[in-house]
Amino acid sequence: MKAVRVCVLFAAAFLTAACFSGPGSSVDLGPVPAYRERNSITEIIDYENDMPEWVGRYAAAGLAGVEILPEFAGRYVFVSKQAGSSLEPLRLWAAGFSMARDFPRLVSARIQARFILGGNGNPGAVYGRYFEAAVKNASDSAFEGASLEGSFWIKKRIFDDDGLSPVGEVYEYLIMASIDQETLRTQIDMLLTTTRTEESPSRDQAAAAMRLRLNFYEGF
Repeated sequence: MKAVRVCVLFAAAFLTAACFSGPGSSVDLGPVPAYRERNSITEIIDYENDMPEWVGRYAAAGLAGVEILPEFAGRYVFVSKQAGSSLEPLRLWAAGFSMARDFPRLVSARIQARFILGGNGNPGAVYGRYFEAAVKNASDSAFEGASLEGSFWIKKRIFDDDGLSPVGEVYEYLIMASIDQETLRTQIDMLLTTTRTEESPSRDQAAAAMRLRLNFYEGF
């Protein structure tokens, strides 16, 4: 079976809290977190029979690569992923996946990524605690209209930065869900406009948050 080598960007982040005065969902959390990113060059060396097209697209280009497929036109795609040295624990994880519990976490992570992008990697400074509160509220929300699309496992060889020296192998289990774009946008817009924190933002932070809400789905 043919191996596939791809470069994948992972964003690691830790959540806390955020934002505005007035009615809505108020959150009080800890210190603003730090963020880091790491690139990994990988090669798919084993997988389940008949790899779906979405798996290869996701490995090569992330969610954007899947969302351009005709069957997902007008939908946002989310992928939950777990990795490990053994496949059986990952199968157990996949068996316990819950759309009611786990889909909001996927939406929350994507909202967080949009804040990070809009805040040039430092959303805590740009948006104040509002950014963290929105992320936390998203993870606690119930998003309606999402569908479970499928699951698949792959085994990958990981290379050093030079792309030539293998440093290890890992199994990954992927679970994909999707939701109509307008359906999700309506729910996120409501969340963003009702999120509040006890700590008031500065004038610049409030203005930045307003600008972000106006073009939130550019780069989402």
